[in-house]
Amino acid sequence: MRQPLYIISACSISAQHTYDAETFLNPVVTSGNGQMYVIDPDYKKYINPVAIRRMSRMLKRGITAGMRCLDDAGIKTPDAIIVGTSRGSVTDMEIFLHELIELEENALNPAGFIQSTYNSVNGWLAMLTKCPSYNQTFVHRGFTLELCLFDAMLNLAETTETKHYLAGAFDELTPEYFYIRNKIDYYKKDLPDSFHLLEHSNTPGSVGGEGAHFFTVSNNKENAACALHALDMLHKPTAESLQQAVDAMLAQNGLTPDDIDILISGMNGDSRTRFLTDPVVASVSPRTTVAVFKHLCGEYDTASGFGLWLANYFFSKQSIPAEVVYKKGTSERIQNILFCNVTISGNATLMLLKGV
Repeated sequence: MRQPLYIISACSISAQHTYDAETFLNPVVTSGNGQMYVIDPDYKKYINPVAIRRMSRMLKRGITAGMRCLDDAGIKTPDAIIVGTSRGSVTDMEIFLHELIELEENALNPAGFIQSTYNSVNGWLAMLTKCPSYNQTFVHRGFTLELCLFDAMLNLAETTETKHYLAGAFDELTPEYFYIRNKIDYYKKDLPDSFHLLEHSNTPGSVGGEGAHFFTVSNNKENAACALHALDMLHKPTAESLQQAVDAMLAQNGLTPDDIDILISGMNGDSRTRFLTDPVVASVSPRTTVAVFKHLCGEYDTASGFGLWLANYFFSKQSIPAEVVYKKGTSERIQNILFCNVTISGNATLMLLKGV
């Protein structure tokens, strides 16, 4: 991509204390049942308490993360809202489907169906910020957040006027969804403590997770901590084609492996994806620190949002918490970060971020 996408602010509601970045990993939150649910913040700051009662967990999280992200950037009304989700509000859909069966398709309450639609969060954010401009929803499984960012990059590259977009993604985990996915070995049968997930990478499956991650992005670098310079999405790559894509991305941006200070790897503990993650980790320079994150947030289609929030955290703090270090490198700076995410479905995403 030619036009960098500058990240002005980032907000994450996850299974860790990320909503307030100052308390991140203090303490580390773990799970022993294979399910990592988010730590809910106080929603009343951004949502009317009367409206909260009628909202699903996912709707509250998406709205709050988006509004907090804009607040942190000092933006009241964004120039566009681009949001993604792979499943929408699973809780509301489950309620609607249960009523469909129990009431035999008669006298159904449409509220569950309406709030389960993928663009519910977009609509609420547009109303709360009084944003009548471009509003888009992406629903593309493991590429969802990436397509939101790609869309923002394309749109912002078309203008020289400074603009700020709100981009993000959200997904939720429910006990019923966990049960169904477990039938196809999506999650581990012998459930490890989540923090030690990667020590069990010799068996299939990962741990379930959920979260909402939003970013205020711009074509102007003022107040930005980092910028997204390149983005690549690969559908079911081989180990060779993934490595070729890494090499090509670095070369196109005038970098070599020695220039990468941090590799953020989406290793998820699943033995079936190691053929993609292990060669990339093994190929990095001794200077490069390898960081991991899915032992902190769990695996889900938009977990890359947590990884991108973590990259922004590294740039902002200029430090790497020991809890995310998989392999320590010798580089003492944080200037170039390569993000390589792999999903259980076998797709991969590459992002190249640089400090501003």
